[in-house]
Amino acid sequence: MLVTLAMRQLAHTADTDALAEALVAEARSWDEVTWAIGIAYREGSNRLGVVGDQGRALCTYQLHRAPRAVLTDARLCTRIALERLRASARLCPSAPLAAYAGRPCGSDGAGLVSRDRWRIGLAALRKVGGT
Repeated sequence: MLVTLAMRQLAHTADTDALAEALVAEARSWDEVTWAIGIAYREGSNRLGVVGDQGRALCTYQLHRAPRAVLTDARLCTRIALERLRASARLCPSAPLAAYAGRPCGSDGAGLVSRDRWRIGLAALRKVGGT
């Protein structure tokens, strides 16, 4: 319920509850939850069917090279996003979202993206009493 409330606080859409439920089921840590909340809000305002980057980025997590099913399947969208977030964090621990966002590890842009998504997620969780 905490994740749902945090995500609703940022953007309450028809997809928010399903995305929150998927995040709770798929995340392995609070760090993943925190980043994913920030990504889902910043990239797609918690809307599952979002398409960006001239049709190349799909779902609220703006996934490239993902099946179109992510546009309607919150669990699949979230699972793929978290797998990519984990891979990105392994590649660049100092800026965990660098590769996820298509930025070079160590670049100013990588750090900005990572800090921004983290702050958004953390603020939302704190607002509803999560940390």
